[in-house]
Amino acid sequence: DLDSFHNDGYIVYTGIFVDEAREKLIDEIVQDASVRQYIDALDDLPPEPKPYFVRPWNERGPYSDRLIDDPFIASLLRVTIGGDYHFCHSALNIAPRGVGEIPYHQDHHHWKHHPRVNIAERDKYYIQALYYPLGFGLGDRNLKVIPGSHLVSPTEEVTAERMLAGEFDAEAGRKLEEKRLALPPGSMVYINARIFHGVEAKPVDSPAPYRI
Repeated sequence: DLDSFHNDGYIVYTGIFVDEAREKLIDEIVQDASVRQYIDALDDLPPEPKPYFVRPWNERGPYSDRLIDDPFIASLLRVTIGGDYHFCHSALNIAPRGVGEIPYHQDHHHWKHHPRVNIAERDKYYIQALYYPLGFGLGDRNLKVIPGSHLVSPTEEVTAERMLAGEFDAEAGRKLEEKRLALPPGSMVYINARIFHGVEAKPVDSPAPYRI
């Protein structure tokens, strides 16, 4: 797993929750007043709906709050990037049927600030723990990544399209290709968000009304 993180830029953990905890986490989220209001109005959303999105997500319940500094997460941080890290923010995203894609992007922006900031840290990590209590299938709001793309310096000339065309294979030391993920309920992706990643659209006929 650790080799996957350093070589590919992410690790997938399925079954990260026991069933009872997963169910209580989902219930805690959907019973939040603003989330409940959003879910209750799903039938009235426009043809191109917007997801429910909160960042920073500070009004977490006890089950959600445990996701931040669970001993497993703290241990994973230490063995992958060391003990010198800080918490930035949490976010909640609920994507309904019909929502559009999130194009390929990187969430580590230190290289692209004008003027550039955090120069001492910009070559390091930007870790995200992405929890999917409901999971997702291919073509149904699934996560997609370009493994190894974090090995390429994130300059303004680097784009996902040029990566997938093979222009940066030599710098990465490998062939850069797209990988589409399908994950069962209760999965977590531990990702260095410097890799290019994106999310596919959720079809209007998706069997699940929304993805958390």
